[in-house]
Amino acid sequence: MIRELHIKNLALIENMTLEFRSGFTVFTGETGAGKSILIGAIGLLLGERASAEMIRSGSDEAEVSGCLEIENMRPKLLDFLKESGIEADGGNLIIRRKISRSDKNRIHVNQVPLPLSTLKKLGDLLVDLHGQHQHQSLLNESTHADMVDALPEAARAKADYVNSYNSYTAARQELHDAQKRARELAEKRDVLEFQYRELSALDPKAGEEESLEQELSLLSTSAQRLACAKEILTLLNSSVDESLQKKLSQIKRKLESFVKYDPAVQPWINDMESVLSTCSELDLFCSDYLQRSGSDNSQSRIEEINGRLAKIQRLKKKYSCALDDLIAKKQHTKESLSQLENSDSDIKQLEKKVSKICGECLKFGQTLTKTREQTFLSFDKEITRRMEQLGFNGGEWKTDLQPLSEPGPHGLENIRFLVRTNKGEPFLPLVKSASGGEVSRLMLAVKSILARQDEIPVLIFDEIDTGIGGMLAGEVSKALYSLSSTHQVLCISHLHQIASAADHHYLVAKKSIDNRTVTEVCELDDEQRTAEIARMLGGESQISIQHARELLKENRRG
Repeated sequence: MIRELHIKNLALIENMTLEFRSGFTVFTGETGAGKSILIGAIGLLLGERASAEMIRSGSDEAEVSGCLEIENMRPKLLDFLKESGIEADGGNLIIRRKISRSDKNRIHVNQVPLPLSTLKKLGDLLVDLHGQHQHQSLLNESTHADMVDALPEAARAKADYVNSYNSYTAARQELHDAQKRARELAEKRDVLEFQYRELSALDPKAGEEESLEQELSLLSTSAQRLACAKEILTLLNSSVDESLQKKLSQIKRKLESFVKYDPAVQPWINDMESVLSTCSELDLFCSDYLQRSGSDNSQSRIEEINGRLAKIQRLKKKYSCALDDLIAKKQHTKESLSQLENSDSDIKQLEKKVSKICGECLKFGQTLTKTREQTFLSFDKEITRRMEQLGFNGGEWKTDLQPLSEPGPHGLENIRFLVRTNKGEPFLPLVKSASGGEVSRLMLAVKSILARQDEIPVLIFDEIDTGIGGMLAGEVSKALYSLSSTHQVLCISHLHQIASAADHHYLVAKKSIDNRTVTEVCELDDEQRTAEIARMLGGESQISIQHARELLKENRRG
């Protein structure tokens, strides 16, 4: 529901804050008092287009803000808020819109900046505004299927169909992607085959480049390495005096004699054993190293390694990547060629899958169509009956199904509402057959039937009383009040029958302040309300006042 509305420097409104409550609220006042400005301000919060001409003269910008309190947010609204990045903790939405003469218009919802198109979509989910306004969902044929499918009889069949249709669209997308991928691969077949041959010829291995460079480094230091190994062997096995190992063995024997007299010498014996073992192993290593290195300094091997590294560097530069990426590219190219070879088979499988799911979708769609046809019989009949009550004598309502060539998001047919407002006239779409006031009354009839299922929490009726009066006005007032048990209903009216049925009554009036005209809106207490309804009855005579009191007493609830 709309909890609060603040308007600043909009047309004749200088600065105004209104607080609203649930139920049925009516706005009355003399013609030209500014009721249309009030509705226009709400329209701005719902995404209707703004103009610099709306800004109060003498001001550079106008601002409209509103606080909407949403209880039990429906999934569609929750999904929209999530997609738009809007958090609605506590179920409150604060919409703020500024209009500037410099065209720097700004829109924020819970401090999140939004474009006008997004605000319009949000407004469509929050408020139905009926009159000469853009937010008349009844005139938007894309909403008609959702309205009727909200009825319990059709809701389950629609849910089953939507699940099946979503699977169908997902399968079609999968097929489309596979076909697109196959076309792209086919166009690149020659390139892929050349790349694969080139990479396969090189056949790079992980870590190969580093290993080759290490081997090359060893080969290029062969003389130095062999000299070091020979010198170590000479030192270990020198025969000039005694070899290093022989001297160490003699020291070890002396220590073994020493330990007989002093146990503290034992650790040195252990260390000498370790040193002797190391010397023996070093002797074997150097001997083996000299034997193995006899062919290491092979110039042909150096040329072979340099050639291999050059090929690797060339392909790395060509493909602008590291060696590991070359390996991955080879595998990816191989997989792409494999996909190309198998694409015809894969596409045929996907086509079978799409065909199967389409068949299932058609079955659910046919069930939905039958359910709709049965639902429409009672729905159209009930709307027609309500139309009679609301002044469309001889009028009739008809829900039209137009078959589609393939399953659509709403079923196997487009749904639109047709109406004839007078007997003998042809059925026409609402936008071509009804005035603003008539559309408002038609929506009142529709909303009365869909009250429990309708997801839009706020209904605003402007011009609903155009061209009606007497008993018909009484029927309209009853319908509005009944609808207010499930929605917040706001209505601008010139009729006392409607005004006296409301829970809350606001007066819109012009005043002159400091030689400037301003529009003010104030909530009426019982005495003020009696006087206003008396004025609407034709004057301030005692008879009018007494009649006003009787109307209010008759319509007072609980």
